[in-house]
Amino acid sequence: MIGCVPKSWKKRLKLSMTIEDAEKKRCRSAEVKAARFNILKCRASVDRCETKIKETASTLNYITPHFRAESVVEINGLKEGEIYTVGWVQAVTNMAFYNSYPSGQSSWEIQELNRGETTAVSDADGRQYPWYGVTTECVTVHGPCKVGRVRVYMNDNFSPTVSWAIPVGRDQPDTLQRVSRDQSFAAWLVVKDEITGETWALKAFKWRAVVNIAVDCSRCIGQRAKLISPYLQSQPEETSDLLLPKSALYSPRANEAQKFVWRTLESELVFEVSCVQSPAAAGSPAMSDTPSSPQSVVAGNEERCPSCRYTPY
Repeated sequence: MIGCVPKSWKKRLKLSMTIEDAEKKRCRSAEVKAARFNILKCRASVDRCETKIKETASTLNYITPHFRAESVVEINGLKEGEIYTVGWVQAVTNMAFYNSYPSGQSSWEIQELNRGETTAVSDADGRQYPWYGVTTECVTVHGPCKVGRVRVYMNDNFSPTVSWAIPVGRDQPDTLQRVSRDQSFAAWLVVKDEITGETWALKAFKWRAVVNIAVDCSRCIGQRAKLISPYLQSQPEETSDLLLPKSALYSPRANEAQKFVWRTLESELVFEVSCVQSPAAAGSPAMSDTPSSPQSVVAGNEERCPSCRYTPY
């Protein structure tokens, strides 16, 4: 009969309406919460200076300009029992990091990014996800609070060491020829409801660090490496995409996900790197972590890398 709707259809329609109503309610709730957070200041920049180069008897060290992000947020009308954290979340979105020698090439790789399995990997320090750090990088506010202001600040740069000699074997000659790095990040100013776990972004930036260094190991220490490009890094760009990928909020973080790889025309060694934080780096962000001695896995057989003299950041 026309106009007669089966009971099963009615149940599906009712369930669909219930889900839709719940989503609308959640969106309205998020809008109400977001309205409590007023951005008074938010800026991001990269220092306008060249990448610095230092040379020792065994390694090349380069130090890139700092990325800096700062925001002042006004919080209005928190009720008793409400708890919110405001802070910076960062993720790696691309990483190409190669060191070239006549006999091969070494690299640090986040293979999940390379294979397209994810679009972002958390760059948190690992102590309190999803935050980039837990000192100046985030602030937690407890209600009741009529009006309050918080300032959150983060900075990031690279300071890796690269061996003059190839990273496998002992007593290898100094043959490093080139260091190339091209790495991209997304950084979000984020609010997290500590009661419900809900998170949302207020601002988003993307930034990129590029390093190209030519090396001539026939020259004396102190005269081997030369910065080719760029002399100044590009400035961060604000983006309207405030979507937070789940992979940017949880482990594994970049220092856990990366692998050290040595490639020649004939073979490839993949080193599993375990990152540990030294006492000197306590309180430093993720990129100050130093890996312990790596262990390689080749054709199913475990073997120690006898001479891996690298730190990724």
